[in-house]
Amino acid sequence: MDVLHKAVYAFVTGAVADALAARGGPGPGQRHAALRPGRHADVGPLPREDAPGADPRRHGW
Repeated sequence: MDVLHKAVYAFVTGAVADALAARGGPGPGQRHAALRPGRHADVGPLPREDAPGADPRRHGW
């Protein structure tokens, strides 16, 4: 019975991950990586105004 539950959890987790990966457009990590391809320690996070869903009027930034 335990194996059956773990199989269900694994299937649901995989389905959710596939659905998230299939969304349109690059995610925030991909946009960040596109700034400078390769590994660079001096590249910081995206500015808040470039973050997905950022609306300065709504959040009071």
